[in-house]
Amino acid sequence: MKIGTFVIGGLAGAAVVLMIQRNQMMSAVTAGVGQNLKHRMNMMKDDAIEKALNMKFASSFRRSADIGRKTSKSSSMNEVGLGDVEKLIAQDEDVSHEVNSILEQNGQHRI
Repeated sequence: MKIGTFVIGGLAGAAVVLMIQRNQMMSAVTAGVGQNLKHRMNMMKDDAIEKALNMKFASSFRRSADIGRKTSKSSSMNEVGLGDVEKLIAQDEDVSHEVNSILEQNGQHRI
């Protein structure tokens, strides 16, 4: 790089900075742009860190989370399903007698 080009670029940059500092509207615009860039850079940094952590630990965390979801879904389905079965049994006396006889054969309490 030639020294002349470097000096001209430095002078042009200094002139732009002086122009922005003297004009309040330009100063406000550049401050807003600077804040926006800072916010976006921080968000990109946070996303990169999160992705790196997820790649490293994702398999173990996902497995434990999936197991937890499956057990909670199956237990809630059993609770709802048994309540519905009890309602159906209570609606018909013949079914109720059959269920009670089966439960008595197995040594369990009657419904």
